[in-house]
Amino acid sequence: MKTKPKAFGRDWTQGAVSFPKHLTPEVIHSALFIHNADSKEETARRVEHCAKLIGDELMSYAMSLLVLPTLMDNMRQSNEYKEWQETQLNMRQKMRTLH
Repeated sequence: MKTKPKAFGRDWTQGAVSFPKHLTPEVIHSALFIHNADSKEETARRVEHCAKLIGDELMSYAMSLLVLPTLMDNMRQSNEYKEWQETQLNMRQKMRTLH
């Protein structure tokens, strides 16, 4: 009896793409697997499972992907970002008036 090869973390590019460590298929698949859990308890089980499967370093990258949207939202609400955004808008307006 043949067993079906696991697709989890498989490099479907067959080596044609060189992935950075933080964007390997294992990291992306782990983040998606955790993200799609139905409950907090299931999320915790999936985090533990993935940590055992891919190790601490890759798991830290997967968890980073999961918290990225929250970090981006917090950053957009910061005064520094609002000031930068206003500066960019002013620069664009100046560029339009020059052309």
